[in-house]
Amino acid sequence: MRFDPCPVEGRVVALTDEAIIVKTGRAAFAAIDRAFATQCPSIGTTVRVTPYFRRNFAGERLEAPRRENWTDAQGQTHGMHVMTTGGHITRIPLSAKPTCPYLANLVEQLEIMRTPDSLRTIANMLVDAKAEAIEIVDPAEEHLSDTPPEISFAVATEKFTGRVAVLYDDGTMSYAVELRAAGAMAERIANVKVTRLAEVLADRIDDGNWRRIHVEMLDAGSVVQGSVPQ
Repeated sequence: MRFDPCPVEGRVVALTDEAIIVKTGRAAFAAIDRAFATQCPSIGTTVRVTPYFRRNFAGERLEAPRRENWTDAQGQTHGMHVMTTGGHITRIPLSAKPTCPYLANLVEQLEIMRTPDSLRTIANMLVDAKAEAIEIVDPAEEHLSDTPPEISFAVATEKFTGRVAVLYDDGTMSYAVELRAAGAMAERIANVKVTRLAEVLADRIDDGNWRRIHVEMLDAGSVVQGSVPQ
């Protein structure tokens, strides 16, 4: 189970070459890696620090409470707040449930397979790549050869901006990853086994910016010059 850290607030009490030390309570401290901090305030500045946390496609924190309704045997509707900790999965929002079993399997694999960093799933990586405008190709089984099952996303990262598509190849029983930009094929990687799917996608669209730790100054402190990584 993975638990995402929550934002913390406090006063910068020390700076080292590697870390920003923030006092968050009477005897509580947080250490922020300067290599990943968006800015480095001077000592004495009050800050709010937001480490990376997994989100769903709506931009909400995975562990955020949600309201659910249920109806009892007497027909009365009740509401409750539900909060899931740890192993919550980012589901890909589709306009319709896939009827093709190969497409359904592909969607499930994107939702549960880990990325090379071991902290996220492929779906989390897509969210971090600003994935939107999700489209699917959901053929009948007799048309698999002519119309491969496909799911594609519009993404925008420093590595690639355009559409990334994953297709199932019935002939090789593997996947193909296509990068499409400006209406043309930018790159196609064929014969991608399921065990390499996360690696291939990460190599093409993951720019690493999700690792940045957002540091916000809450008072009129100053930024240490030359401390923000390029």
